[in-house]
Amino acid sequence: MQSLPSLRLTAHLNAVLRFQVGVAEAAAAVVAGDVAHHVVDPEDLLGLDPLAATPLAAALGVIATREPEMWLLALPEPGALTPLRGPTPLNLAAVEVGEAVVAAGGGLALVPHAVGRGVQWRAHRAERPFAPPSSYDAERALGETVLSAAATLTRLGVAAGSRPKDGGAVLAPGYSPRQRVAADRAARLLVACDTALVDDGAAISAHEAEVRARELRRLRRAAADALCAAASWMQR
Repeated sequence: MQSLPSLRLTAHLNAVLRFQVGVAEAAAAVVAGDVAHHVVDPEDLLGLDPLAATPLAAALGVIATREPEMWLLALPEPGALTPLRGPTPLNLAAVEVGEAVVAAGGGLALVPHAVGRGVQWRAHRAERPFAPPSSYDAERALGETVLSAAATLTRLGVAAGSRPKDGGAVLAPGYSPRQRVAADRAARLLVACDTALVDDGAAISAHEAEVRARELRRLRRAAADALCAAASWMQR
């Protein structure tokens, strides 16, 4: 799950805002093992060359100045766009790839697109997003969903899936130990749900398969919300 570019960018933009890392260090951490990251700004939202792709290392300092409070991670899906509030082009682009980074005050969002082994970030206009739940509230909701889903799947006698050996999240410097644990747990649950949804978990009827898939999707959404909350809120 650390492979999510939007998770890396959200966490490191917030770390830059809190003076936990420098811009160059943050840019390198966002690129991580990818070949390169570039930013395209066709609507001139950042003042970058609208006809060229700007290396992230050169654009990140400009991006960071566009939001003084915090950056939010979005992991939208059809019917669950939070925290995104539009406009439509942003929502459609973010849902297509399943992730985005949005300024808490609105005005700017960035959506990643894989280009070979690299990533191209497209700047979008953004309405002011919904505030995410606190990390504590999202953790609590996830815990309740885990218990509820486990009870339902146990009653049906179908497999929920196996715990992934990796796939956890690593946040940037400046996040609390609790947020780090919460992000790691949520990211691992996301991976586990995605893996489990590939098959029917030995369900013996269409009804069992449908209920299992529904519970896994509900759990996946709660895990996504918890990961977004952990990455978006950083203690001052």
